[in-house]
Formats: sequence, C-alpha cells, structure tokens
Amino acid sequence: MLNEKQHAFIVEGFYRRIKAHDPRLCKEVFLFCTRKYAEERGSRMAQRALRDGFSLDLGTYRSYGEWDYTSPEVVENKVLETSPNYRYIVTKCPWNTQFSEMNAMECAEEYCMDLDRSLSRGFNPDLNFEVGCTMHSCGHCDFILHGAGRADLPPVNEANKRPFAFHCGHVLAVFARCVRNIYGDQGEKMTLEVEHDFGEKYGKEALGELLEYKKLVFLSIDV
Repeated sequence: MLNEKQHAFIVEGFYRRIKAHDPRLCKEVFLFCTRKYAEERGSRMAQRALRDGFSLDLGTYRSYGEWDYTSPEVVENKVLETSPNYRYIVTKCPWNTQFSEMNAMECAEEYCMDLDRSLSRGFNPDLNFEVGCTMHSCGHCDFILHGAGRADLPPVNEANKRPFAFHCGHVLAVFARCVRNIYGDQGEKMTLEVEHDFGEKYGKEALGELLEYKKLVFLSIDV
C-alpha cells in the first residue's frame, strides 16, 4: 500500500529536476503542475457533490474529500473554530516529515502554500479557502474554510475515498503530462528518472502499483 510520504517523494523528484533544468521558470512550472493536479482532485469532488444534489460550498467540500490518512499516527491537528468558519491547524504532517528528510523545504513551501487553495478552486473558484501559513515556514499549517461551519453537512460517503496508490498515480500522471508538454523529450526524461528513483527507494512491487494507477483516467469520477 502506497502512502503520503511516497506521494511527497514523487513531488520532490519533479521539483528538483525542474529546478535543475529550468532555474528561471522553475517555480512557475512547478506551481502550474501542482495547480493542475489539485484542481483535478477538486473537480472530481465537485462533480460527485453535484451528482448527489449538494451545493458547492466549503461545508460540502469538507464532506467530499477523496482521502483519509493511512494512519492516525502520521498527523496531528487541532480545530480552533467551528462556526461560522471552520479553522484548524496542523502540527504534524507526513508531507512535512518526508520533505524534511529529503532536505527539500523549498519544495515543501512551494507545494503546500498553494495545494489546498487550488483544490478548493477546482471544487468551486468562488470559495474562500485561506492558507494562513504552512508548518515549513511557521511551525504549523493554518487553514480557514470561510463559511464552512454549518452543522448540516452532507454525510461522508466512503465510496468517494481513494487509496493512496491512486493519489500517487494521479500526481505522477499530472506532473508527467505537464513536463512532457512543456519540455518535450527532457520532460519525458524527468518522469523516467522520478519513476526509477521511486523503484530504487521503495522496491519493484511499489513501483509496479504506482505505474498501474498512473494509467487511470483521472478526469473521471468513476475511477
């Protein structure tokens, strides 16, 4: 079973290669890839909510997330406010752990400062999902979901959840598509190197699972 740290490993692998190949536009290219990935996730969430008859507010957004952490031990958070906004801080996170182990805090800040905002934008661009800061820069992540504190939230449907192998395959597929479009053969080379490093780090079986999930049509809500 793939996990959150392997997800971060893939992201860092692309960041490092984009920066080495294109230092001038590195942050723009990486942000573009990150946004495309997050917006696709948010779009799937929105389409499921609309299918089920719910409006696209941040209350619904809270109920339609596609993942649970692989273990409660990998994360620590605390809810600070429940009404009218939903605000919480995160003080332990597997992405932060992985980025720290890889000495990749620049990548961490670029990725985490935008990811959830882009996820929210993919769900509904009119929403106000505020990222006050991330733990990479201030020791904790501070998230404010404006107007999301209503009590009558849609029920969480476990059928909407996806395993982390799905999410690892998705982030790999989106970054691979974008760097191929932007850099051509060099982008293809980046992806092959990221996949090779993943196999070296986590083994042949994990790589095989990752590559199988990479083949999915991630724009569909039925995958």
